[in-house]
Amino acid sequence: MKVKLWEYPTELDWIECKRRALITMYGKGLGNVTPPDFEWKHKILKARHSPIRYLRYSFMIEDIPSNTAVHLCRHIHSQPYCSSLRNDRQDVMDGDKAPRDTPINMIYDVNAEELMVIANKRLCYLASENTRKVVQKMCLEVLREAPEFTGLLVPMCEWQGECKEMFPCGRE
Repeated sequence: MKVKLWEYPTELDWIECKRRALITMYGKGLGNVTPPDFEWKHKILKARHSPIRYLRYSFMIEDIPSNTAVHLCRHIHSQPYCSSLRNDRQDVMDGDKAPRDTPINMIYDVNAEELMVIANKRLCYLASENTRKVVQKMCLEVLREAPEFTGLLVPMCEWQGECKEMFPCGRE
């Protein structure tokens, strides 16, 4: 499986994120907005305030097992675009008989808040190993370009200080 971060927020995107935060403070975002610094970015991400939903990350994921892709598709605030196994869309195999781990490609779009939610759920040791590997790669790609996420792309038990799962894995 290959994971590549294709797109991530620019300085202008971060300015617009900050504008959205300022507008909630009696319209302060109506004028010129200065670019946010690292500390501001980290704080708003950590707080998970709604303006971070403006920030979009796009991944190209190649050769992901189709059953692993389904795990990512479960996240309702993401937008997955997956290779189809339908017989009328491809002629490589009989899609009706394709094994669950048939490799497919996908473009996966998420906002900053959902990226953290995905990390919380899919880095947990209760998640499938393949899914954990894909999400670990996604997180590493993001941290290379966006170090403001340091300490935020972690399993839920690390984020909240305790496991909230019905049947904990015992990691904590």
